[in-house]
Amino acid sequence: MKPKRLLGAIFVIAAVAGIFFSIYGLVEVWRVKAVLAQSVSENLALLDQTLINTEDGLTLIGQMTQTISTDVSSLHTTTVALTQAIQATNPMLDSLSTLAGKTLPDSINATQTSLASAQGSALLIDNILGALTSIPFSPVAAYKPAVPLHTALAQISTSLDGIPPSLITIKASLITGKANLGQVESELTIISASIKDTSDNLDSAQKIIDQYKKITSQAKTNVEAAQLSAPGWITGLAWAATFLMGWLLISQLGLGLQGIDLLTR
Repeated sequence: MKPKRLLGAIFVIAAVAGIFFSIYGLVEVWRVKAVLAQSVSENLALLDQTLINTEDGLTLIGQMTQTISTDVSSLHTTTVALTQAIQATNPMLDSLSTLAGKTLPDSINATQTSLASAQGSALLIDNILGALTSIPFSPVAAYKPAVPLHTALAQISTSLDGIPPSLITIKASLITGKANLGQVESELTIISASIKDTSDNLDSAQKIIDQYKKITSQAKTNVEAAQLSAPGWITGLAWAATFLMGWLLISQLGLGLQGIDLLTR
């Protein structure tokens, strides 16, 4: 076989194979176009629904975060108020401790000293009155009280003896109470600082949630735009592939005609 005829045969075979490939490609382009369009549409719809669910979830989380932030802020205000109340109570406890530990005991001691001095005078008065009213034929009734004045004063002084120990107990209780309140104040200060940190973290989380919501909203807008433009893009790609396959088919026809020309020349 001459080289030209051999080359012509190769051209014809290649052209036939190319024609079949082009026809197959034209059929497959539009078959794949329909499948691809459906797949892209379904995937974009699924992505859009996922973004909607994500946006709803972020909105719900944001509302919960705002509610928790409000509760935490209220709790922080309460702890600060309690701390300030304890701080305001400390001077009063100091005053009560001074009153129970020094002022009242000193007053009681001074009172008992005065009563002791008054007892001597009262005893003298009781003796004088008793002597004056015991004179025979005296018009004044005899002075015989149920409780002499000096005895009554002694009883009053004795009744005051039980107060200083009670005041000592009260002072000790006040000191213990102040110490306990001081510990409570320290714990409240720590709790208040922790609550403040939690509130700051919640504020930061709220800002992050708002940023995520903006990103999700923008992504949702892009997906919706893609849903509208995807069919056009897919159709355009199908026509471009069709043009390419058609051009290839025409070129294969030309190659086949050239091969036939070589075979018949």
